[in-house]
Amino acid sequence: MQGSYEYFPLERVVFGKPFAEAIRDELDRLGARRVMAVSSRSLSRGTDTISRLRGVLGDRLVGVFDEGAPHTPRAVVLAAAELARASKPDALVSLGGGSAIDLAKMVQICLGEAVTKHEDLDRLHLRKDGAGGMVAPGIKASGVRQVAAPTTLSGAEFTHTAGSLDERTPKKDLYVRRDLAPVAVVLDPAVSVHTPEWLWLSTAVRSIDHAVESICSLAAQPITDANCSYGLKMLQRSLRRTKADPSGLAARLDSQIGVWLSAAGLARGQHGASHGIGYALGAVGGVPHGHCSCVLLPAVLRYNKPVNEPQQRLVAEALDKPGGDASEALLDLLRALGVPTTLREVGITRDQFPKIAGTVLANGYVRTNPRPIQTESEIVEILEYAW
Repeated sequence: MQGSYEYFPLERVVFGKPFAEAIRDELDRLGARRVMAVSSRSLSRGTDTISRLRGVLGDRLVGVFDEGAPHTPRAVVLAAAELARASKPDALVSLGGGSAIDLAKMVQICLGEAVTKHEDLDRLHLRKDGAGGMVAPGIKASGVRQVAAPTTLSGAEFTHTAGSLDERTPKKDLYVRRDLAPVAVVLDPAVSVHTPEWLWLSTAVRSIDHAVESICSLAAQPITDANCSYGLKMLQRSLRRTKADPSGLAARLDSQIGVWLSAAGLARGQHGASHGIGYALGAVGGVPHGHCSCVLLPAVLRYNKPVNEPQQRLVAEALDKPGGDASEALLDLLRALGVPTTLREVGITRDQFPKIAGTVLANGYVRTNPRPIQTESEIVEILEYAW
């Protein structure tokens, strides 16, 4: 056995403690005196979340940006960066789902690289090289780190990557720098009760996707198998409990910890076609992150089964279906949660298949799929399974 495992510069995960006090304590530990918050509009304007944060930070809270949008479009990134330059923060706080967390990461990039216009981002995202591999351009450090308090289950808080939609194409680009990983993560199930059920459950499937594609990866190793298998088990059991009783905080915290464990392989070269096609599905069809995983992951398991059936048996066991088919076990869970399971349900039409397939191949995001994908027809085959 050979390999390596990269730890990102995430220093602390605080769980089960009220978010405002936990964030204050982390900012005190960092010595932060000027803090900018990035939040979803619904959380900022429809709940007391920001007022509670302001109550513990006082005049240290120098700016709040709450105009985020799904898939973090570049126009939103530039607007948030403009506020950051005016506010001059020495730390960022994100309150919300993966879009808020990614937006804070993009603000870090914009501050480090003095990004002021759309075209400035063109040279900074992950891209294919001449040999078909992926190259991450060097991005200058901003010196500003993020404390993340997620309110969904996407797992963006545990990665050093950020995604942003280039509206001109449209395609979703990925940006990579080690210190984009939050310096601290706060898991408070109480603040998650504001999250709509469909968003909570579908983003949970995104983290199920992280776990499954890590277990099934060609680069799987003991640390990812152990963490992701147990994380998958925690997620699927706690989600069924939350579906039955949305107010139960113990189940919500179990889901948050399940996401933490399921992130063991996230952004470490573990992803397969569900993630790779999902980026294009979001960019071309506007499908939310979580719903991309809901409709693609069962189809990708079916496509990959001829080459990784032993790993898929681990997935079925973690889904409490030992000896069963992993794709069917997953579909059983998805149906119990009431989330979409077909492309038709999320508004994708067959005439979009060629554009989705072309975008996937151009970005190179399926190069690590266990069963090789080299042509658009192979991507369309998976889309047909998901149809």
